[in-house]
Amino acid sequence: MKYINSWKNKRVSEKQLELNLEELDYRYPEHWKIFISTVIRMDVSSVLDIGCGVGSYKKLCSRHFSRLKYTGMDYSEEAVKIAKEKWGDHFYQGDYKNLTKEDAKKYELLHAGALLDVLPDGDEAYEFLLSLGFKYVILGRVFLWEELSSSSLFHGAYGEITTYKFKHNVDNLTLIGDKQGYDLKITGDLNAATVLLVRR
Repeated sequence: MKYINSWKNKRVSEKQLELNLEELDYRYPEHWKIFISTVIRMDVSSVLDIGCGVGSYKKLCSRHFSRLKYTGMDYSEEAVKIAKEKWGDHFYQGDYKNLTKEDAKKYELLHAGALLDVLPDGDEAYEFLLSLGFKYVILGRVFLWEELSSSSLFHGAYGEITTYKFKHNVDNLTLIGDKQGYDLKITGDLNAATVLLVRR
């Protein structure tokens, strides 16, 4: 648990906000651009952004999708506090493991940007989230590889913490999606892919 709890570090959240503010100055990273171009083609009115960090997707959504109702959730109280101070009262502290099928009825789109890749078992979390039945799921900045099985490594983040770096096997990702009743589309580089899942 220590590598997951390391994300509760206030300094990490402050550094994340600093970076995101630079990116919001129209220097969008590729996974933000793909998120925008994907959502533009969808007919959705609400999004639950899990692992939202300091909440910069709230600003991104407000800027590009003014009618999209946004809610952010993060494991870190420090991150949620910063998000509320910066972007308003659209955030709450919570663990993705406590999401239910009722949550899937409240929000048409589930977004997880890099969340699954800082967990010890991203495939397990992925299967759990799909089992809830959200109509659409977007996974951003997913680390993929094609020849090796899914596995967890360690790496540093923001020069402050050690965290997990989970790499998903592409075939396994597809099999889990199919098992849970989703069609899957992968966009972008394998080192930072965006995965769109549409419930059949």
